[in-house]
Amino acid sequence: MKHLMLPLLFTLLLVGCGGAEVEQNPPPPVQEDNTNYTGPAPQTADIQLFKLTLWDNIASTNRCGACHVQGNTAPFFARNDDINQAYAAATALVNLADPAQSLLVTKLAGGHNCWQASDSACADTMAQWIRNWANSSETEAATVTLVAPPLREPGASKVLPDDPALFGSTVYPLLRQYCVNCHAPDAAQTQSPFFASSDLAAAYDASRKLINLDNPELSRFVARLGGEFHNCWSDCPADAAQMRSAIEQIAASVELTSLDPALVVSKALRLDDGVVASSGGRFEANQIAFYQFKTGSGAIAYDTSGVEPAANLSLQGDISWVTGWGIQINSGRAQASTQNSSKLANLISATGELSLEAWLVPANVTQEGPAAIVSYAGSSNERNITLGQSQYNYDFLLRSDQSDLAGLPAVSTADADEVLQATLQHVVLTQDPVNGQRIYVNGEDTGVRAPAVAIRNWDNSFALMLGNEANGNRQWQGTVRLLAVHNKALNAAQIQQNYQVGVGQKFYLLFAIGELINLPDSYIVFEVAQFDNYSYLFNAPYLVNLEGRTLSQPLNISGMALGLNGKEVVTGQAWISQQFELGTNADLTGGAALSAQGTIIGSELGAQSDEFFLSFARIGELTNVRTDSTAPVQQIVAGSSQSSDIGLKTFAEIHASMSALTGVAQQHSSVAQVYQTIQRQLPSSDSIDTFVSAQQMAITQLGIAYCNAAIEDNAIRQSWFAGLDFSAAPSTTYSLANRPLFIDALLTRLMPLAPLSSAPRAEVETELDALISRLSNCNGSCSSDRSRTIAKAACTAVLASAELVLQ
Repeated sequence: MKHLMLPLLFTLLLVGCGGAEVEQNPPPPVQEDNTNYTGPAPQTADIQLFKLTLWDNIASTNRCGACHVQGNTAPFFARNDDINQAYAAATALVNLADPAQSLLVTKLAGGHNCWQASDSACADTMAQWIRNWANSSETEAATVTLVAPPLREPGASKVLPDDPALFGSTVYPLLRQYCVNCHAPDAAQTQSPFFASSDLAAAYDASRKLINLDNPELSRFVARLGGEFHNCWSDCPADAAQMRSAIEQIAASVELTSLDPALVVSKALRLDDGVVASSGGRFEANQIAFYQFKTGSGAIAYDTSGVEPAANLSLQGDISWVTGWGIQINSGRAQASTQNSSKLANLISATGELSLEAWLVPANVTQEGPAAIVSYAGSSNERNITLGQSQYNYDFLLRSDQSDLAGLPAVSTADADEVLQATLQHVVLTQDPVNGQRIYVNGEDTGVRAPAVAIRNWDNSFALMLGNEANGNRQWQGTVRLLAVHNKALNAAQIQQNYQVGVGQKFYLLFAIGELINLPDSYIVFEVAQFDNYSYLFNAPYLVNLEGRTLSQPLNISGMALGLNGKEVVTGQAWISQQFELGTNADLTGGAALSAQGTIIGSELGAQSDEFFLSFARIGELTNVRTDSTAPVQQIVAGSSQSSDIGLKTFAEIHASMSALTGVAQQHSSVAQVYQTIQRQLPSSDSIDTFVSAQQMAITQLGIAYCNAAIEDNAIRQSWFAGLDFSAAPSTTYSLANRPLFIDALLTRLMPLAPLSSAPRAEVETELDALISRLSNCNGSCSSDRSRTIAKAACTAVLASAELVLQ
């Protein structure tokens, strides 16, 4: 069956830059050899469930029925002469308690005769069919079984230097020569990441996760050429060898980061050494389309609901894959074919009910229109259903007997509640003829109510799409981590259940500490997930012994720190100031909880190569006295009911305010890149008590990006400072006659209001005058762009000040 994949693979290679808009062909239709089954009747109710949920889907001659039938290739689980014998053969190949571990699933995941272009998509679809069988039968939910990981000593590793010079003389010339047609912000067909940008520093930042200095052959740059044949410029193996050689030149020039011998450490782990957390636990009855975005590459996001036809999404435009499952939409849309989308109209019209469920990260809180997050529509004026964004609100547009063809009037969350935030959120829209339309966010009913309506006249010629409408005038920006469509309305308990399960790929990492506490088979376990492309989330550590042994004496653990690639990480040490005490005979069979806290640490080499370990100030009888400064023991202070009248703008508000003041769009490439990097370092709470210095640094970085973009834009610069010549020397541009004109224009633009909390304008003018004087003094050797640099510095000093941050 592998030869069936070649035409599709060839098509994917032709659209490697993501420019073409294509409709995906549906999966092979189910053949008559199962729909017209005439063998003996099922002998039990469970055999009937097996037939309806699994056998009917796999017995096609385009799937397992091509081989695994009587007289052909054993086992005969797809045989079409006797469903009872097929059931007997299948029971040894499935795990109803944990469908993802079924042999039928793991064989597909390993590349065995997948009927789609993605082995993981076939495996996920098979797992869903088995899960449907399991959910229909009385089977216990899956539990995670912890398995001892390989023992790996924390060792030396190589880390890319901060200076991009080595990269600039080795890998970068290849990227600029051969990848610039797609992977540059000014390319005709832009495709992130922009590692071929004309800006060396920006290209280096985009390349860091794609280079492995410890194992150059595992670098993503090399794998894309040698293993995936992605846009090779001559011969793929030769091109991969050339790229590998360039990376090896960097590796040869970088010294090892040696492990400090004084550290008391656990064994080391990589992410793939962990035990995969079960993806079960979701309520998935009546799920008719399901996207987990697990593929991680390519131009297709697969519908793994198991309901035919699969409404796979074609990624069109600037859309990138998010590590740990998801897609980030910058521009363009992800769209299914109209033919395959028709199942939604047909199945939802049949019940008159629906639930649209999504895990989202809106890019900002300024999008409106409404911006189309998920839309099953023909245009912005004709739709069946749309989940949209209008600034801080989620919008629910539904075609019914009480609406027009555009689904108006819309049902929206309350303006005052500001429930939509630029952070990870679980959003569910429900509709049924009794309760009408409702909107749930993060498991909670938002209180939105609309009169009960009936679904009428849905158009099955529309297409399901994410990120925009069909006519392209409702662009939404953000990340989608999961999307599910049900043709029944989920109730509050089921929505809360799916919210509690969470989203994304998760692992249990077992850090071996048996040698440190003289108790073999002992591990400190963390739940770990890739939070985004740049960081990991470590959560809720506990101590377990896999052989059920107990402690023979009290155990003290203190100063526990996370280590990465041969050194303790600088930030994110949530447990370094905590102490854990476990008593004699403590039961470690089910795990003894150490903390409910979690933390986020940055990635260095990427998920394939980053190596983690634990370090301790004390564990059992072993100690390491840290001589560097550590976080002080937290003092618990009684809370006060009083709060300041002055608050902070949150990250999205700061982003929007800077854009409004400068006139630079939030989507400007250099601004958006900085915001994506430092977003979580900006204030997330409006309480002044939460403000820390790290947030001011992030605000300053964002201010620099906005001011740089504004001053470099001729139109914006001239509108601010008409008549000033920034190509002249500072002594001319900022002469005694010109300087007041510059300062007055700058403050008029960036301090348009004068609240009581503002600094007196005269004092601000004095500070800016002193700043300009210092920066203008360059001993007669000012560079040609010095005047523009001074303008950017003055702009940042005002824009990133308390004038903007406080509210």
